Amino acid sequence: MKNFYLTLVALCFLFTVNQISAQKTFGTRNGQIIFQSPSDEDVKAINNEVSSRLLENGTLSFSLLIKGFKFKMAEMQDHFNTQYLQSNQFPRADFKGAITNISSVNFAKDGNYPVQVKGDLTLHGVTRPVSSNGSIQIAKGKPLAKANFTILIKDFGVNAPEVTEKVTITVNCQYQ
Repeated sequence: MKNFYLTLVALCFLFTVNQISAQKTFGTRNGQIIFQSPSDEDVKAINNEVSSRLLENGTLSFSLLIKGFKFKMAEMQDHFNTQYLQSNQFPRADFKGAITNISSVNFAKDGNYPVQVKGDLTLHGVTRPVSSNGSIQIAKGKPLAKANFTILIKDFGVNAPEVTEKVTITVNCQYQ
C-alpha cells in the first residue's frame, strides 16, 4: 500500500512538471521599440535589437541595450547616450510584466486580440510600474505584439526639460 501511494505521488509530480514545461514560449531578438517625444518629432530613436519573451500564460519581458537606439542625427544620439540616459552607466532597459487578460488571446486561432499589459520598467537605473493597452495579432500561430505608452522621463531620473519631459514608447515585436 505504501508503494502505491509513493507511485501515485510520483506520477502526480511528473504530470505537474510536464504541464509546467508544456507552456509555449515565443521569443524574438529583433523586436522594435521606438522612443519619441510627442512635442518634437526630431527627438525620435529606433531600436531594432530588442529581446523579448512571451509565454502563453501572459508572462512578458523585454530587454534592450540603450546604445541600440539610433537617431537620424549623430549629435542627438551622442547627447542621448552621454548626457541624458548615460548609457555607459545604465546600459540596459528592461520590462518584466504580464498580459492581464491573456485568457482572451487564442494562440491557436488567427486574429487580433486587444490586451492590457502591466509590469515594471527599469530605465536609467530606476524601476517604476507601467501599464498599457495593446494588441496581440496571431497569424499562422505566431504572435505580433504592439503597444504604445507614455512615460515622464523625470520619473526615471532623466533630466532633459530643454528637450522633452515625456516620451512615447511604441513596441512592435514579431515572435517566433
